[in-house]
Amino acid sequence: MEKIKSFQITGMTISGFKSYQEPTELVFGNPTAITGGNGRGKTSIADAIAFAVTGLPFFGERGIDRLHNEVNPDVRIAMRFVDDTGRTHELVRTRQKGKMFITYDGGAVRQLDLKDLFGEPDVFLSIFNPLYFIEELGDQGKNLLEMYLPDLPIEKVLEQLPPDLAFALKDELLLSPATYLKNKRADVRNLEESILYMQGQRDQAEAQGRHQMQMAEAAAQKQTALQEELTILEKKQFAGLDIPAMQEQLVDISARYEEVLRDSGGREEQEQLSELREKIAKRQAEQYQSKYAEPLAETTAQVKNLAVRYQQEGRNYQFLSAGNPCPTCHRPIPAAALADVQLEIKQAADAVFAEGKAKQAQLLELQALDKQSRETFERFKADDLEKWNQEAAELESRRQALAEAVSQQAETLRQQIQTLNTAIEYGNFNQAEFDRLKECREELRQCAAELAAAENAVEQMPADIDGQMEETKRKIAALKQQITNAAQYVAKRAEMLFSALKMNRVEISLYDVVKTTGEVKDVFKFTYAGRRYDRLSLSEKIRAGMEVSELIKQLTGRNYPVFVDNMESVDDLANVRPTGQVIMAKCVRGAELSVQPMNIPSAAEQKAA
Repeated sequence: MEKIKSFQITGMTISGFKSYQEPTELVFGNPTAITGGNGRGKTSIADAIAFAVTGLPFFGERGIDRLHNEVNPDVRIAMRFVDDTGRTHELVRTRQKGKMFITYDGGAVRQLDLKDLFGEPDVFLSIFNPLYFIEELGDQGKNLLEMYLPDLPIEKVLEQLPPDLAFALKDELLLSPATYLKNKRADVRNLEESILYMQGQRDQAEAQGRHQMQMAEAAAQKQTALQEELTILEKKQFAGLDIPAMQEQLVDISARYEEVLRDSGGREEQEQLSELREKIAKRQAEQYQSKYAEPLAETTAQVKNLAVRYQQEGRNYQFLSAGNPCPTCHRPIPAAALADVQLEIKQAADAVFAEGKAKQAQLLELQALDKQSRETFERFKADDLEKWNQEAAELESRRQALAEAVSQQAETLRQQIQTLNTAIEYGNFNQAEFDRLKECREELRQCAAELAAAENAVEQMPADIDGQMEETKRKIAALKQQITNAAQYVAKRAEMLFSALKMNRVEISLYDVVKTTGEVKDVFKFTYAGRRYDRLSLSEKIRAGMEVSELIKQLTGRNYPVFVDNMESVDDLANVRPTGQVIMAKCVRGAELSVQPMNIPSAAEQKAA
């Protein structure tokens, strides 16, 4: 929706709003005078206009439930107005059962759409209510003004500066002067710190240089003394010794030592001992294998079988009686034949018993033969093991004797090798002299390293630190000049920006500029005729608010009506010169409410307005 640059209210219908229970028609002109006693609904008209446009009352309070009429809770406000093109519109806002409805020229709209039409609520209320900006927005008013201050190109500011200063600033990045100055001051601090660092570095380098020279001299003296001592020790170490001959002797003895180790003694005995132990192990593992195992198993089975048959015959005989089936033919036994059958079965049982007894005797004989065979095997095995273990002990004894002889010979050769090695390494030295020789060589190596490090440190001393410090000071001077130039730019820019806030008697300061540093400090100062707002009378506050309302109109490009409450406190608005529609509310003691348009413009006049 397109922005409405200006409008004048021509009429309103209010119902269910504060003291307006029934629909009430109001007509407005420019200006419009509203009179009446206290509680007659004068300020309610201001609340209704503000509520229709912003959804908030005259002073922007957030709790709108108090705006409902006590009898009629259904709020309806219809505001009719003419815009800068002469077109008439109607804005209707209703609130029923906690739900808000808005229509604009008959179509449903949202509060967001009204924001596009009339601007932010703070903008509208700052124009419509002369006391809103300073009393309600307070410090937040600073943000609103900064939002609408006109852009000020760098070139425009440079044109107002002396030519040499403008030339110096023309290539500087001044889009954000505060950031520019902050960065330059940070650069100055960094360079000043680098000077302090370089001074410390120079002093430290000089002290280190003297120290390194002293260390180098001490290291050189120590190196000379150690070299002399080392030369004396090296001459003494092998004086009068034939080292090559000793080395040849060492080679010869070492060869003999290795030969003795290879032929360690008792090799043949060791081989015989291994064979004999293997033979003993095999003999120990041998187990008795009985040649009677099969006959024993067969005879044992026959004895068991005959015992079973004998028991069966005994049971048959026990249960024989006349009339029972015969166990042989399975026919009933006649009483006359019972004795014959019993005799036959008894004879059969006796035969089985006799055969079993014979087999039992045969089994005992086989078991006796098997036992005798096992005892003979175990006796021969024990005799063999005893004989072979004795032979093994004798072989082990001979092997150990030979090994001890070889070991003694090897130890003698090893001692001779150790003695020669010690003589070749130590020469004529004892342990203390030999240790001192090694210490001298190690100390000489350390001295050489210390001397090289000291000489290298002297070579790497930072050069021309004084020149670097002078160059840094020149950079600091140049940066400070840039800060001074930028500070003058900031001061001029602030002066030009403040000109957009210039009013008749009201002065508003958003920030101060420290001219010596260019530093910008946020402030929000509001004065009227040089006096603080909190010390003004009500009439002065209204006049000051009217000036601010006109300022907001200029900055935002929106010329909206102004509602002046408590007009009885103001003689006139001659020095304010309002540019749009003015609605003035005045308290008249005991009088009924009166809304009197003092000049209703024609359609042509409304369009021209």
